[in-house]
Amino acid sequence: MHSPAFFAFVLLAGATIWLLGLTGKRMKRVIAPPLLALAAGALHRLIFGQVMPRDELLGMMETLCWFAVGFGVASIALRLRGRDIRSLLGTGGVLVLVAMAGMWVVTTMIVALIFGLPLLVAAVIGAILTPTDPVIASSIVTGPFAERHIPARIRQMLSFESGGNDGLAFLFMFLPILLLHDATDGWGDWLLRVGLWQVVAAGVIGLGLGHGAGRALKAARAAGQIGRRSLMLASLTFMVGLLGLMKLIDTDSIWAAFLAGLALATALGDEVREAADQYEEGGNNLAMVPALMLFAMAVPWGAWGGIWGAGLLALGLVLAFRRLPVIWLLYLLLKPGAGRPAPSAADQARDGVDPRPFRAPHDVWFYGWFGPIGLSAMFYAGAAHRELADPRLWPITSFLIAGSILAHGLTAAPFTRLYARAARDDRS
Repeated sequence: MHSPAFFAFVLLAGATIWLLGLTGKRMKRVIAPPLLALAAGALHRLIFGQVMPRDELLGMMETLCWFAVGFGVASIALRLRGRDIRSLLGTGGVLVLVAMAGMWVVTTMIVALIFGLPLLVAAVIGAILTPTDPVIASSIVTGPFAERHIPARIRQMLSFESGGNDGLAFLFMFLPILLLHDATDGWGDWLLRVGLWQVVAAGVIGLGLGHGAGRALKAARAAGQIGRRSLMLASLTFMVGLLGLMKLIDTDSIWAAFLAGLALATALGDEVREAADQYEEGGNNLAMVPALMLFAMAVPWGAWGGIWGAGLLALGLVLAFRRLPVIWLLYLLLKPGAGRPAPSAADQARDGVDPRPFRAPHDVWFYGWFGPIGLSAMFYAGAAHRELADPRLWPITSFLIAGSILAHGLTAAPFTRLYARAARDDRS
């Protein structure tokens, strides 16, 4: 650790976080901030080369992404008001489960056909690429630029979806992994250990601990033991402990963190929401930047050279068909009936955000495009590499992750402006 490469990493990470703090709001008008972190990691790799074995880099990346995604889903949950959570649960629950299943199947088929992989191996990669990344999605749908151009129903639903499906991707990924390990007993292990314990029990524990922590923080706030500005810090330190606990008892810690955040937000009310909004502007960068830098440092350039043609074809198909067709189907099923106008801003302030995110075709195009693949996929890719040690996994997943970050990072600002223009034209 005491080497020029390590200190250069610290320097580049600190400088990138500092620069994003100074210019992040303005930068979002041009490109998404994660691109700057990728560039910093690529610069480090260019100067120092591969500073340690790839397995060690992937292990460090997995750990940092675990923190980043855990904090990301928790901060998303804490930004939601209790009435927003109740409003989003119905449509959001359908969206998370149906969209995830559809995205998993489509991505699996694309990867299997393009790369010629066995179905179970392709299903692992499909599950890795399924979740909508909460950290990168938040960088797109938060801040003054997003609030000016994107309605709350789209921003809140995309945040809710990304928080929910990041934890549930655990279910999808471990089914093919367990079947690859043991085709006979894999189903039973998946249903009992993964499904009932690691996901269902984790959710119950997360909700219970989140509610208890919220009640305790509310009592401490009422007694004057904790200030308003300390609520978010106290909430995040609780999340650190929760993430560690859920890992110790071998459960889905990301899913538990999201549900604990929802319970905490419901118990604490608007005060923690205001603190979470302020944290979102810069707090996510603390874990996002070093994680993305490690990703760029671990990119297998040599292996990419052997798959670049198939990789570009797969990337184009994944970006076009992984998400948009499923969202269009859900739009047809969930769109409001004729004569049901959108609730007013006053109604949404009182009753919760509009639970129908798709009210026009341009809503579907925007929402269907902006389901970025990012840190959550890096986290699951690291876990899959550790579980299977299949040399085909990392080159393919890293190529598609990098392609998604570039595509969504470069299109975030112009597509947001196009969406806002289409919405104005629709109203006129």
